[in-house]
Amino acid sequence: MKLMPEYAQTLIVGVLFQKTWSWYITEREYWFLNTEMEDRFGITVLDVTTAETFLDKIIDLKVSTSDLRKLLVELEDAFMSTDEVLEFIPTIYVNFDDRVFYSFFPEPMSFENYVPVGWIGEYKDFFDEVPEQERYWLVDGDHFLDEIFKKFKKI
Repeated sequence: MKLMPEYAQTLIVGVLFQKTWSWYITEREYWFLNTEMEDRFGITVLDVTTAETFLDKIIDLKVSTSDLRKLLVELEDAFMSTDEVLEFIPTIYVNFDDRVFYSFFPEPMSFENYVPVGWIGEYKDFFDEVPEQERYWLVDGDHFLDEIFKKFKKI
């Protein structure tokens, strides 16, 4: 894992491209899809026509579901606040196949307003869109993030 999630800076992003699911941990700026970003490898608009090139460029930021799950479990006792847990909530969902973009970004930065023409862009919880086998927050059938939040409520 090249980067660690950092609240509102380095995000966990779920991507569906050519019917294949992938997780990435990336800088947030990559995900303003229809805006030219200085650090996005010269890709002006990130859409289905440029996705393959872009995803190849960030291959080293790809992270497996099992690695995310393992990291969560390893860090369970190290979490000192709910803010630290928030870093591990997936923030962006990009479905290049169906041209859908959902943001669950916790700060007032509306990624969903920067989608290419013909795309759906919404601010919403997209957890149900994630294939069940890719839900790294499910550990032994339990919603691990919810369990951690419950622990903090008891303190």
